[in-house]
Amino acid sequence: MIKMNLNFSNTKIDEAIRENTKRSSMILDLANTASLTADGKLFFGREFKNRIEVTRIKTYFSIVLPTLIIVFKRNDLQNPKLRLSFFGYIWFTLLLMIFLFAIIKKIINPDFQGDITFILLLASFFYSLLAIEFYFTQKKFNRFKLRIRE
Repeated sequence: MIKMNLNFSNTKIDEAIRENTKRSSMILDLANTASLTADGKLFFGREFKNRIEVTRIKTYFSIVLPTLIIVFKRNDLQNPKLRLSFFGYIWFTLLLMIFLFAIIKKIINPDFQGDITFILLLASFFYSLLAIEFYFTQKKFNRFKLRIRE
């Protein structure tokens, strides 16, 4: 998880989260966060007993990007953490296992015909999509910080 810091009071952060978030009853790991109209909202969010989770409202063009979720702990709203969604973790793990299998197989059997470059391209494609989503999420989070100041 990546930590982000906010230097505002917990009440201001809580108010800003509620003002800038569309509520979702579905778990954000599984929710479709694509929407054509955002109504001035920045995030989809779900509230739990001890945390609030929000994710960026996506356009239909950016639906292919992995989902990043910002987690605010109730007792520490000033230090939210960023994490991948469930499917993002599955893709990450699957690509890592395929890559490790191909490397180990190539070391054990030098005549292995598996294409390691294709696996590297697949993994780099996923990581580039993740980097693009991180960039967009970071931009939304910076807009969120500006809205807290207002």
